[in-house]
Amino acid sequence: MAHFEDILGEEKPHEFSAPTYETVKTLDAFASSVAKMTAEDGKLWFRGTRQEDHHLRPSLYRHPAVVAPDELIELEWELLSEFRHQAPPFAGKLPSEDLELLFLMQHYGVPTRLLDWTENPFIALFFALENSLMRGAEEHDAVVWVLNPLELNARATQHREASSRVFGAYSDELGGYQPSSMGKRVTMKLPLAIFGVHNSPRIVAQRGAFVLFGKNTEALDQHPALSGEDGVVLKIRIPGFAKKSMFLNLYDIGISDAVVYPDLDGLGREIKNRRGF
Repeated sequence: MAHFEDILGEEKPHEFSAPTYETVKTLDAFASSVAKMTAEDGKLWFRGTRQEDHHLRPSLYRHPAVVAPDELIELEWELLSEFRHQAPPFAGKLPSEDLELLFLMQHYGVPTRLLDWTENPFIALFFALENSLMRGAEEHDAVVWVLNPLELNARATQHREASSRVFGAYSDELGGYQPSSMGKRVTMKLPLAIFGVHNSPRIVAQRGAFVLFGKNTEALDQHPALSGEDGVVLKIRIPGFAKKSMFLNLYDIGISDAVVYPDLDGLGREIKNRRGF
């Protein structure tokens, strides 16, 4: 993952090139690959996907019919308003800040501009492999995406100072990303790496972090300014035939359902998996 020279917030005129990648077939090889990347680039984030063709685009921007950025942002506001109105009987008192409420919506599966990441590479590997015991899972390669959040922020904010930090949920840098009833009021284009509000035991256990998208709806791995050899993302591919053994190896080192999902649901999954169901 190359370091950046002059960081630009606008799209490059040429087409994007696919992220660089490497393939690993064992847990040891995965750990070695991550260690090498971290040594070269410092702080990295990770995201596991069960299939290689699942691109790095938030759920709101996967809408089958609405594609215009302003309309999508206005749709997010409508979803936020519905959630704020209907959630109190189930969740009690809700956050007053719109962005904080967005994190809560993301936790419960409501479409937002947030894309989940983790600081823990083995948690990401777990997410990539957690269906590996199911019949037919070997037919698809899994992927752990790797992101350099500091370099992403340097590009998104167009000044070098940003490259030394990841922004908190209440940072002034998030002003151009805030949810809005008018899409045009979201002024920033490129996604921004941020730390979320720890509003659930799961986000704490999963070492959760987020990328908050702006008005540009392209996936991180398909964006001409963010992908390719000089991009901010790359991927580690796990072949389908290696998924089951690597998943079981994760259990052996203590990365299991009850750890990733610290509740009764996670415990139930772990007992089921350990008994071969």
